[in-house]
Order: sequence, then C-alpha cells, then structure tokens
Amino acid sequence: MPIGELEISNAIEAGAEAALNAGLANNALANHAPPYEETPLQILCRDDAGRVIAGLTGKTFWNWLYIDILWVEKSLRGQGVGMSLVHAAEVEAARRGCHSAYLWTESFEGEDFYPKLGYEVFVRKNDFPVGHTRIGLQKKLKVAA
Repeated sequence: MPIGELEISNAIEAGAEAALNAGLANNALANHAPPYEETPLQILCRDDAGRVIAGLTGKTFWNWLYIDILWVEKSLRGQGVGMSLVHAAEVEAARRGCHSAYLWTESFEGEDFYPKLGYEVFVRKNDFPVGHTRIGLQKKLKVAA
C-alpha cells in the first residue's frame, strides 16, 4: 500500500494522537495484553498559605507505579519529605494492585536518593543530556493485604 507525504509538526494533533493510541491499544489486545488503563496519582504538600512546597505526580497502569515528577522545595530537602512522598505513592500503588514501581532521574538530581529507598538501576543513558546521565530505576513493592 503506498503512503502519502509524511507530515512533520511541532504540535501533536489530538485526533491523530487518539488514532495512534487506538491502534496501539488494538494491537496490544490482539496480542493478549490487558487493556491499557492508567489512573493518575498526585500527592501534594502545601504550606499554611496553600502554596505547593513539595509533591509527586505519576500514574498506575498494568500493575506498575510510574513516578513522573518528585519535587521538594530546597529549604525542605534532607528532612524526609521526599521519602514520605515516595512512600505514600508506593502505599497507594500497592492498594491499587501494583507490584512494582519505576521512574527516571538524572545524574544531577536523584541518583543517590532513590537507591536509599530500595530502587535499583535498570538502565543508564549516557549524554542524556550531554555531560549527564539519565537513569532508570525500579523497585518491587510490598503488595497490600
């Protein structure tokens, strides 16, 4: 089947993205993978004025927790806030039926933090960005009873 001209854009068209996702979902189902259903996760810490001073975002899908963003205001770092956020995410993920968690970090951010919480490196991408390393970490979770 001949294809038309390739379109290159700086924007992702909603309808096109929906078509691509539907194609992937149909292919996964045809190959006996479970339906892809993600549930967002957000855990925030606010100060007395309601300003976000720390938080975590991610999602759960296919019995995994993906931690996307973890940020703690500089004045609060080293006080266990980040550890509390990750622990809360893991507990919620286990409650949702997740058996494992994974995330990405960079050599200039949480490279030393996550191993203290039991995460193990599964991949390192050098020069991502140039001069730094992108690190993938994962952890088995304790399944909720």
